[in-house]
Amino acid sequence: MTALLPKDVLLANLDRAVEATLTYFDGPGRLTNARVDRWQTRDVLMHFIYFHDATAWGIQSAALGGSPWPVPADADFVNEVCRRLHEHETVDELLAQVRLAHARLMGAARNAPDLDRPCFQRVTGEMMTGRQRLEVLTRHWAEHVRELEEATKAQ
Repeated sequence: MTALLPKDVLLANLDRAVEATLTYFDGPGRLTNARVDRWQTRDVLMHFIYFHDATAWGIQSAALGGSPWPVPADADFVNEVCRRLHEHETVDELLAQVRLAHARLMGAARNAPDLDRPCFQRVTGEMMTGRQRLEVLTRHWAEHVRELEEATKAQ
């Protein structure tokens, strides 16, 4: 069995992934029209806000003894809702919101007494702990940047 990473390592890993993502969007991500599936770079940035906040809300709810945060639809639908809600915003406005969402999530995770409590429920009923969500977000952000960089090279 793999040992669980300490909270500070989980948070440092997520922080590095988010910082690398923000660096990408502050630089080459701002200039490309690359697509991954149907999502352009701005679209990817838009959904980061929701999923970071939803994870923070879930971790905070679990810390207060509440129920896991429910995600109301599948990821593609949620991403499309996010895209439409944020489509009028500039990249700078989106980056500012991502930074705020990241600060909220880091604060909630740092202050959580137990990241191994269920905190997030997908529309399928699948439950995830705070630890699992932090690991997923870390991988997801890095994967998106890699995919966008590859799509940019293929243009």
